[in-house]
Amino acid sequence: MSHRPAIRARAALLRALAPHLGPHALLGKTSRDWASALFVGAHHRLAIALEGADALVRAERLVRALGEAELVMQGGFVADLAVMTRVEGAEPVLAIEALTIEEAEEISCAARRAG
Repeated sequence: MSHRPAIRARAALLRALAPHLGPHALLGKTSRDWASALFVGAHHRLAIALEGADALVRAERLVRALGEAELVMQGGFVADLAVMTRVEGAEPVLAIEALTIEEAEEISCAARRAG
């Protein structure tokens, strides 16, 4: 199975998260394709360092709010999202795990291009 769909979904997830994060740096990322009997998507793990004087306050807010946030993601949606935080040096680091699902139209278009 190609990892391009997972990488494309990760890019869409990062774009959806960006407005909520403020200044940050992506420290690590992994994504892998995922499928069930009914859905196709990707599972992601992200490590994001928050930067700036208010980074600790933002981290606390994001841990509480991101799991319930409506993230607008092109070509799919976020089905599950978990956020934890740890402090490395002076910067808080968010550990984010997410499951993204491709919209049926996206799957259909990809199948036509492949076929």
